[in-house]
Amino acid sequence: MKIVVCVKYVPVVARIQFDYENKTIIREGVPSEVNPFDMLGLVRAVELKSAPGDQVVALCMGPPQAREGLLECLALGADRAILLTDRALAGSDTLATARALSLALKNEAPDLIICGRNSADSETGQVGPETAELMDIPHVGQVSKLDLNAVSNTIVTERLTDEGYQVIECPLPALVCVTEGVAEETFPNREQLAEAETKPLEEVTCAQLSPDSSQFGAEGSPTWVEEIRLVEPNRSGVIIEEEDPQVAAEQAASLLKDRLAELELEDGSSQVSQSTDRYPDNREKSIWVVAESSPAGLAHVTLELLGKARELTGFTRSEVAAILIGPDQPDLTGQLAAYGADRVLVLDNTAMGPVWGRQVVQSLASAVHQAQPYAVLFASTPDGRDLASRVAARLALGLTGDAIDLEIDEEGRLVQLKPALGGNVVAPILSKTLPNMVTLRPGLLTPIAPDVSSQAPVEAIAAASFDGPDVTVLEEHVQEDIGALELTQAQVVLGVGMGIGGPENLPQIQKLAQSINASLATTRNVTHEGWLPVQIQVGISGRSITPKVYLAVGIRGAFNHTVGIQKAGVILAINRNRRHAIFKSADFGIVGDWNEFLPPLIEALKPVLAELG
Repeated sequence: MKIVVCVKYVPVVARIQFDYENKTIIREGVPSEVNPFDMLGLVRAVELKSAPGDQVVALCMGPPQAREGLLECLALGADRAILLTDRALAGSDTLATARALSLALKNEAPDLIICGRNSADSETGQVGPETAELMDIPHVGQVSKLDLNAVSNTIVTERLTDEGYQVIECPLPALVCVTEGVAEETFPNREQLAEAETKPLEEVTCAQLSPDSSQFGAEGSPTWVEEIRLVEPNRSGVIIEEEDPQVAAEQAASLLKDRLAELELEDGSSQVSQSTDRYPDNREKSIWVVAESSPAGLAHVTLELLGKARELTGFTRSEVAAILIGPDQPDLTGQLAAYGADRVLVLDNTAMGPVWGRQVVQSLASAVHQAQPYAVLFASTPDGRDLASRVAARLALGLTGDAIDLEIDEEGRLVQLKPALGGNVVAPILSKTLPNMVTLRPGLLTPIAPDVSSQAPVEAIAAASFDGPDVTVLEEHVQEDIGALELTQAQVVLGVGMGIGGPENLPQIQKLAQSINASLATTRNVTHEGWLPVQIQVGISGRSITPKVYLAVGIRGAFNHTVGIQKAGVILAINRNRRHAIFKSADFGIVGDWNEFLPPLIEALKPVLAELG
């Protein structure tokens, strides 16, 4: 058994500073590390070794200094390391990166490839599934448990979903993208680091992969960054240092009420009515929206994407086509029409496997290639990311992942706005290829007002012939009490961090949250400890939410959390430590112990929050 773990050497994003006056990123003195998700994958790969001939190889594409990260991988148990380093790789986007990695991986011929779910610096989550597509092998994303079955030459995984998890069997060779839970975080000791120096570490150049260097780097990248826009803090930052919890609560409630009134006026004065004009007969420059649904109906993010598509067609003067992956359901097609679809294309995957399975990918890719729409919009969800990445790789198209908004510039190009480096930077990304491909974060866009009289013709997408290896969903577990789907639409959210003390305090906090109809959210550290499910994690590796009010309780305010609440209306924080970063990200903050200050604050907020529409 040979397992190759793809790792990325990334800057410690929390250490990056911004010069808002000069609008520059200060990188000097910022250390680097192996991407945390990749390191979890490496630890699990070493754990899976069971026979004398088993081998774990760490593969990194990066600059020469990435050797330091590979030495750490060798120290933790990797048998060999490969550094793919070449100036020709500079400026590679995800597809160019996947090309280079896939060529290096083919030379290794591994049984299993492990990647992290995303990197801390770019946060795309695209390289893994794109690499799998280029290698023509199955893959599983969002893997929280990973086991080998040597008898059947398969892996059995648990794949996290918004509603719970799936148990999936996958034949080898395959690629998996792992997340929290797959292994314990581990760090090497001095003896292990010393031993790592004796293990083989090979450097590989582009010329050793292919004589055609044009497929790598900026030249081989179908997307590019137009400019960098720094996101400046815009919160009030008022700190309440009042010893009396009741007085502090009354002050915070008054400030919150005034700020909500200001926001309502701002929204009313700046609101621009969305275009409701439709162009159902114009398929040139059409915009496709890949719908997501559950037994409960269409996902809210689908309605958000349709609203954005309708807005964009005000410029393209074209149709909006919704792609429904599943059997034709009249109630869903009617809802798609009401929220903006001029046409519904049904890809029935009943006999194909999951949405992101290989036959579905090939069928959708064929339809996109034949129709050549202006853009294809996917939700930035586990299914959406995996499906979009594989379709883009199959068609050699640029893909922007995890965008927060879209614009059309004066030249008619789709500008895809993507946050990076913890949300402190927004990168406007353009594509050299058509159709434009993009995944959009849920909870950030606005659906149009539905028109129940609208109708949309239904057409079928032909299934591509396929007889290769693919994944099998063995079990589907829906955990109804997670509350994850509520977060994208919740008006009031109460977020909890490690500062609450421990899981024994959660029942009290949950009771307080319920008393104001607040949905519960949390940070990565809390889910890592197992206090709350990962599905309600907010931040880089979780969700983005847009509540009118966000209560941060015991949260330090690290960038990897606050990026997910940047578009919240008002942020109110309680923390004992005045110097914690959450106060810089909040409109109002109370310095104090949550046990003392949260109960009276909740009581004071009840009449204010009751007025929310």
